[in-house]
Amino acid sequence: MNDRYFSLLKDQAAGIPNATVRTTFDRLIELHRDIDSITAKVRADTDLSAQGRTKKARDELKTNAWKMIRAKAFASRLNERVDEKRAKIELPPIDRTDVAGAMLRSQVRALLPKSATEIKALVPTMSLLYLQTILEAPELVGADREIAEAARTRAIDIVHPGALEVLERERAALHLLTNATAAAADAMRDLAELPNAHALNDFLNQAVPDQRHIQADVERETELAAAA
Repeated sequence: MNDRYFSLLKDQAAGIPNATVRTTFDRLIELHRDIDSITAKVRADTDLSAQGRTKKARDELKTNAWKMIRAKAFASRLNERVDEKRAKIELPPIDRTDVAGAMLRSQVRALLPKSATEIKALVPTMSLLYLQTILEAPELVGADREIAEAARTRAIDIVHPGALEVLERERAALHLLTNATAAAADAMRDLAELPNAHALNDFLNQAVPDQRHIQADVERETELAAAA
């Protein structure tokens, strides 16, 4: 990768408000720079045969394998944590003992369109009552999982304004980190002359067979990132 690419990544990292994610991004950039440096050094070594250069490259990469494992694990675990945060957003519970409320929701069900397509089109403008009616029993109104999720999203926007925007900003930063991780992994795979991502993962796992300490670090770091 050229300096312009790394400069762009630096700019993107600087704009990430989460300090833990920003630090991880900076570490990833340095890892990618190191991989490129190793690539240039190994391929310029004319004293080695092609086979010798491959061996040297893989030996060099083994020392950095744990860094790539950590980067991949961080992006994956943080994505799970964002999903967990979204799943934990609570909506007002439905009082099952409220007979009048149950009757009202029954009337709402009768008023809803019979077509799932029509229901989906109306979700963005529905009131909380209509959304709760769908979420209470999606099968009774012909709502599939996609419609139920759309109804929950709309309900969260009503009950917790701005909450999903915060999560979307976190996802945007995570998307940048995931793409940068993939680019660094591709550079590592190219240097090691491995055929695909699966082969790279095998290489990394063989280089670092015991990853418990890495996973522990990732768990701690992503917990900090998710709490920020």
